[in-house]
Amino acid sequence: MPSFATGRIIKGEDAAPHSAPYIVSLSKTSKHSHICGGSLINKNWILTAAHCISNPVGMGVVAGLHQQKSLDSKTQSRVVDYGKVHELYGGSVGPYDIAILHVSQPFEFNEWVKPIALPAPEEIPAGETHLYGWGQPKAFSFSAANTLQTVTTQIVEFDKCKSVLPADAPLAESNVCSDSLQQSISACNGDSGGPLVKEYAEGSAELIGIVSWGYIPCGMANLPSIYTRVSSYIEWVNAAQTNFYLAKN
Repeated sequence: MPSFATGRIIKGEDAAPHSAPYIVSLSKTSKHSHICGGSLINKNWILTAAHCISNPVGMGVVAGLHQQKSLDSKTQSRVVDYGKVHELYGGSVGPYDIAILHVSQPFEFNEWVKPIALPAPEEIPAGETHLYGWGQPKAFSFSAANTLQTVTTQIVEFDKCKSVLPADAPLAESNVCSDSLQQSISACNGDSGGPLVKEYAEGSAELIGIVSWGYIPCGMANLPSIYTRVSSYIEWVNAAQTNFYLAKN
């Protein structure tokens, strides 16, 4: 059955420290306790999954984090003062699983905290991608990893993805699918809201997808993981920011 990812990368490996300076850890309150991932798109705004958000105002955001238990001089903590879930999101596994969060104080960009670029509108991703999150190193462990995890994945073309999923899968054209290059690695129940990225030779990265859902048992179903395709929502992301500032003036 399809299930939301809840923040664990099964059988990934430790990421190099601060190799994904755009990833943030979200908590329900300002007291740090990881529930979901997110991606910093500029100094004030974060993209994440809609299913991570119930009461956005007051949520905690930590950037510059490598190990969950190590909030140090490299980390920056902020509090959400505004959040918007996509208007068409229905609350269950399916499309429109995207939300945007505004923090009350801008992040300061440095070596450890940087934004990620967004794709062109409606761009269809292909090829190799990378997934980051505080995952579950073992398939039956239900605690998040302390150290940021990463795994290399491959985009699965939409029609192929649709053909390998069960007939009743809530797959939409605004999703993107990816599969690990190794069997039994996936964005299992964890790191919902976290980034699926395209990395380029010169060191830049682009936010391709937001971890949304997959099939259980996690990492063993041999099925692609499903992400919100960010390029489907560029207009929505831009409008959400514009409308926020217009409402303040």
